[in-house]
Amino acid sequence: MNKRFFLLILISLSVSSLFAQVGVNTENPNVLTELDVRNIVNGSDTIPKGIMIPRMTEVQRNEIDVSNVTTANSLMIYNIDEDCYNYYSKSNLEWQSLCGKMGKAHFDMDCDLVTVVGQYGDKVALNASNYLKVTVNVTRIGSYSISAVSTPDNGYFFEASGTFFTTGKITLTIQGTGEPVNHTQGANLIDPSDDTPNLFMLTSNGGGSDCSFKVNVRSTAARPKFTMDCAATVVEGMYFEDQALSSTPNPYNGQSHRIKVTLKNIPSTSYGAVAVLETNTVDGISFKGEAVLISSTQEVYLTGTGVPRGLTDKIMTIISNSESSTASCTATVRMLIPRKRLMTLGNTTVPYYYNAGLVDTRNPPNNLNTLLTDKNNFGYNQWSILRFQGFNNVSTSLLSNFIPTSPNSWVDDDRDIVALQTSTWQNMSAEKLESFLKGTNGVSKVDIFMIGYNTDFYRNANAADAAKCAKLVDFVKSGGILMICSEETASNANFLNLLFNNPNPAITSVIGAGAGSNYTLGFNNSNMPADMKPYYCKDDDPILRGPFDDIVGRNWGEDASNTYFVNNLPLDEVVIYSGAREIGNTLRPANGVTIFRHREYPFVFIGDGGFNSSEARSYANVNSGVCPFVLTNKTINGKTYTNYPTFRLNFGGSGNRVYNTIFTANAFAWCIMKAEELRKLNNQ
Repeated sequence: MNKRFFLLILISLSVSSLFAQVGVNTENPNVLTELDVRNIVNGSDTIPKGIMIPRMTEVQRNEIDVSNVTTANSLMIYNIDEDCYNYYSKSNLEWQSLCGKMGKAHFDMDCDLVTVVGQYGDKVALNASNYLKVTVNVTRIGSYSISAVSTPDNGYFFEASGTFFTTGKITLTIQGTGEPVNHTQGANLIDPSDDTPNLFMLTSNGGGSDCSFKVNVRSTAARPKFTMDCAATVVEGMYFEDQALSSTPNPYNGQSHRIKVTLKNIPSTSYGAVAVLETNTVDGISFKGEAVLISSTQEVYLTGTGVPRGLTDKIMTIISNSESSTASCTATVRMLIPRKRLMTLGNTTVPYYYNAGLVDTRNPPNNLNTLLTDKNNFGYNQWSILRFQGFNNVSTSLLSNFIPTSPNSWVDDDRDIVALQTSTWQNMSAEKLESFLKGTNGVSKVDIFMIGYNTDFYRNANAADAAKCAKLVDFVKSGGILMICSEETASNANFLNLLFNNPNPAITSVIGAGAGSNYTLGFNNSNMPADMKPYYCKDDDPILRGPFDDIVGRNWGEDASNTYFVNNLPLDEVVIYSGAREIGNTLRPANGVTIFRHREYPFVFIGDGGFNSSEARSYANVNSGVCPFVLTNKTINGKTYTNYPTFRLNFGGSGNRVYNTIFTANAFAWCIMKAEELRKLNNQ
């Protein structure tokens, strides 16, 4: 048989086989089959061989286009991932397993309800307490698989698989496995903004969207153990609004901005560990510090940073990296009013200390300068009554604060108190006074100007005095603080007429009650007509209800000679503290005024030059009509104040109490706070 004939026979058989049963290794296929595959038999031996259909992974299987379900139905492959034959089911529209397994479930994960459970630390293997809680909505039962890995990989992951036998919402536990390599916790112990948590992507075979979530891995480095002695916490430094905190010591008290914290109960096992302490941020400032632990009790300093806003106290919360739950405290940063310059004018030749610039060298001290320069009263101590940078004397000598009687040649040495005698005032030019008041020509400006006894500061028909007083009026109307304690009839009237722009009728200064007289601070119902009450101070007045004491309705006393009251004041422009009528008198004019404050301008007038007259403390307990100014020892919240303003006892009569000293202390507190208010208003 030639080759051409044989090829024709093969082609004929092949074509016919396309329309009939097919047998492999047999010429007689079983009548029930379309394809009958037989083993090869060699003699009496059967050669063992099998049949192989396409083998592929589940991913490869899913790439088969089964969109034509008519032809795809019963399509079979061998799933090498499952190690089982799979066929495509037309009725279920999915691949089915011949091994009896369910098909893949359909479900969606609720990303808003993914919850991370457990504590995670670097170099700490995850255990049964580390897992995810995931809520899913199952729309078709079947097998599921869910897993989550981080980017970048940090050595741990979450995974779970199983079978859903019911539809609806189900909450799963996805167990964590592995061990975090690196921690993600930042250096800040309070604010997590510098943490860099691991980002995970939660994926599933359910056909729904993936979910992202984060896990923060804390540092497991050795942590110290200690507690804090909160009562021993000390805030150091002087804090001013809008002035940046610094590690450089302040020249006034030699302190930088820091908080000293005392640690205690430190076990020896914590020696060598680093204690880290820090505060929250309040109004722009915060504190942080650290120290290596070396003993059972130890001090740590927290350095301050930032720029404080506002004059309100800052309550700082101190926390630490201690393992002890009690290692936390609070500390109060007390804001201070910046330094102010005080210029004083008054008598220096008599021993009653009418001029606030005089430095009292007696023991015990007892005068206005002592009140003002005691840092417990007006100062930067944490317990100061008015927290303020303070008035400082140039030295301890009696006249150290005074400038020469030839002030036109004086060079400013940046002192806090600039004191003038009457002769200095009279020799001073109006231009020189203006440079002091406004801080021109290379000098520091004056914030508060005080005139005391017995200074004839505006003599009649004296052009030089008139020119200087015009500068004073301009000073107070442009934001300077002025306080006058005077019984100079002409000077009082001349200045007040100038200040009130020469009212008609003119203001007059009139002699009033004598030594030892008592006047009410506030409206006196017993000797004043009711129609005068609207012109008097209210019960919430900032001077009568100042920081040193509430003296509403209390009395003040006239020293030594006479009180001078003024008539014809424009009453709607003033706040009256005391009228012309001393206690027990109804004859003096009802509209006469002895003490008042201007409603618009920061100006206080007292018609008694000796209002602040002082001597030895023995005067507090004798019946006398002199020296109503008294200081005392007083303990407040466990702190003793040795120069605290108090009442004068038995003044002008047995049992009488007068409160001149407290009025002056409160008035100076008001002056200082008003000066700061005006400074900020004027952006100085």
